[in-house]
Amino acid sequence: MPIYRYILRRLALLIPLLIGVTLLAFIISNAVPADPVTANLGQKAMSDPKIVAAFRAEWGLDRPPAEQYLVYLQNLLSGDLGRSIKSRRAVAEDLASYLPATIELATTAILFGVTVGVALGLLSALRRNTWIDHTARVISLFGVSTPVFWLALVALYIFYARLGWVAGPGRLDAGMTPPPHVTGLYTVDSLLAGDWRTFSNAASHLILPALVLASYTTGLITRVTRSSMLEVLGMDFIRTARAKGLADNKIVVRHALRNALIPLITVIGFSYGNLLAGTVLTEAIFAWPGIGQYAYRASTSLDFPAIMGVSLLIALIFILINLIVDVLYFVVDPRLRAT
Repeated sequence: MPIYRYILRRLALLIPLLIGVTLLAFIISNAVPADPVTANLGQKAMSDPKIVAAFRAEWGLDRPPAEQYLVYLQNLLSGDLGRSIKSRRAVAEDLASYLPATIELATTAILFGVTVGVALGLLSALRRNTWIDHTARVISLFGVSTPVFWLALVALYIFYARLGWVAGPGRLDAGMTPPPHVTGLYTVDSLLAGDWRTFSNAASHLILPALVLASYTTGLITRVTRSSMLEVLGMDFIRTARAKGLADNKIVVRHALRNALIPLITVIGFSYGNLLAGTVLTEAIFAWPGIGQYAYRASTSLDFPAIMGVSLLIALIFILINLIVDVLYFVVDPRLRAT
């Protein structure tokens, strides 16, 4: 099948999938045994029936659930994600303001995880049962076993509070002005503006939470790379290549690594999706204003429009990442292009 036909078919399924996600999120949100009126109005306002009735009418809570969902779908098809009860802004504006912080943090974390994880996995597989292999496996075990929130607290205490090697919570120091908005990524925008002072400060704030988030991903990628490489290195075509006298580096790069990439692509893709979906505890510990923080505030205040918007965004992220992973399969594996 040509790759463009495959992409078009997957994109055609995008709308029904997203509608299904909105339905599921709506059902779960309304099944919670709590009242958004109580969560958003004070005790004094709750005692006034007129204020309560006005609040319910303003947010459509006085309508039957089925009618609420149909109205939401109608607005969604016109590009309107609704208005947040908590912030009183359009949900689309809220998501646009919070998403760049998560993209910056998640992208830095996945780049570090892929670089270190693949390198460790390759070394571990090529130096099997040596001290390098044992060290890589210990690092991998530590990464996948250590709770990220605990590691975040320890890292913040040691490297910020005690040693002062990195900046503290937040994206910039207090009193510093963010760079002119272009992408919303402070490191990128400060580079585009030629503001090296802001770039240095933003990078100092970014490095510690990114490394903490990358710990699990690094361990996972190390394990997958090692096991996949060991499996490929034991195959007949690798032994044939060695019998023909090919150099070891050519065998590893051109033959073994290319065939080991398929499971690795899947792990990297969905690890990045998990990071983009928002890491609530890590963002809370580092006061990082990302999607995780926004989702937490929306859920605690029963902000239904915001909850629906976050659910839709996360679903879209995973659908697109899944599509990109499948396209990369076509690029890496020639057998798929032949079907």
